[in-house]
Amino acid sequence: MLNKVTDVRHYVLNLLEEGKLKAGQRLPGARELALTLGISFLKVQQAVETLCQDGVLETVSRKGTFVQAGWEKRILRENLAVYNKLFRMPWIGGLLSELNQEIGGLRTTFAFEQGMLEIRTTRHVLVNQGEYMDIGGIFAECYPDKSVFFEGPMKPFTVNGRMVGIPLAFSPRVIFFNPGVFERANCPLPRAGWTWDEFMETVRILKRSIPRDRIINWHTQFFLWVNFVVRSGGGLFSPNASDPVMVDHPNTLSGLRRFAELGAELGHLDFNGDDFQAAFLRGEAAMHIDGRQQLHALAGSDNKTWSVASMPLMPGGLDVTAQATDLICVRTSCTSPTLARKYVQTMLSERVQDYLAQAKQNIPIRKSSAFKSIDLGDPRDALFAVEMGKISTAFNLGEPYPGALISDGICQLLDQNANLEEGLSELARFARIWLKIRG
Repeated sequence: MLNKVTDVRHYVLNLLEEGKLKAGQRLPGARELALTLGISFLKVQQAVETLCQDGVLETVSRKGTFVQAGWEKRILRENLAVYNKLFRMPWIGGLLSELNQEIGGLRTTFAFEQGMLEIRTTRHVLVNQGEYMDIGGIFAECYPDKSVFFEGPMKPFTVNGRMVGIPLAFSPRVIFFNPGVFERANCPLPRAGWTWDEFMETVRILKRSIPRDRIINWHTQFFLWVNFVVRSGGGLFSPNASDPVMVDHPNTLSGLRRFAELGAELGHLDFNGDDFQAAFLRGEAAMHIDGRQQLHALAGSDNKTWSVASMPLMPGGLDVTAQATDLICVRTSCTSPTLARKYVQTMLSERVQDYLAQAKQNIPIRKSSAFKSIDLGDPRDALFAVEMGKISTAFNLGEPYPGALISDGICQLLDQNANLEEGLSELARFARIWLKIRG
């Protein structure tokens, strides 16, 4: 009986996801929906009523049922909210099938901003940690032997004793490149241990033959520029230092200056990440900075000649990259310990982790699955095994630090091509005042 109600709910929610129903629009009548779906009128009415109770729909007397404004902000029990678009994460469908064996009635959503259960990125979870429940106890209960997992990638997500997220999979970041584009431009291929000067000379050579918007993905989002910062030996906050604020540290400034230098060389283009991704998969773009999740997209493309290189070394910097993470987390609004437990237990199970291994979706957090996933016989994949040991997890974006404000401020400085030294000095001053006030 409940399955029929769920089917109707999912049908309506899918119409919203696909843009076929918009805020303010009238829902087809219950009798029409019953005929369309082959489900009884009573079940349709029950499903519509539950969506009204959830604040997605509203019924107006003698006029019908309409989509409420702000429907995308509702938190629904069946929604597994995922941070990226479906075409970028095509493996999600298979993951949902695995999940539904243990937790029936789930659906993935990219349109609803939040779900009771979520898959999120590093920055999002750390700066919004108060919105997520502590799942450390559940993790310990489900998996008392933590040695079956890589523990290093988990460390940033235990904040003030609360485990606000658990890595589903993780990855270092590397530079994917298309050798054919380099050959046509008479440009040397990236080499192991290449320097910043060699990297920038590569960009300049490529500019002579291909459009600037096909050289490398450059935009001012946190996950890109933070790699330039950590490779330069910088950071945002260092909890163990006498002055924990690193925003205005010379190494942080150096990394951001190099990131801005690359942007200037590319003309500060307003990149469309989806277009660039598609161009790279067709073999038309030269380089793409990404984590191992790119392998899944490449496996499904006609591009078979791609290769990988480590990020360039910065003068006086460190041979590290900022960790890319797909995190499982549970909203504090979840009132079902059973649901939270099943989610954690299933997502970290050998079955689900092996599915991720086969899908090449980053590096599974379960060690046995990771070893099944990485093909050491392929030098391209073997690079990830090498770079895995060079991951920096020193994000420190959450409380007591104003990580969201500082990282957003840096994005704004880069967007506006502002004076970085002055801007970082102001942000650091604000951070120190914040910490003083917070004690």
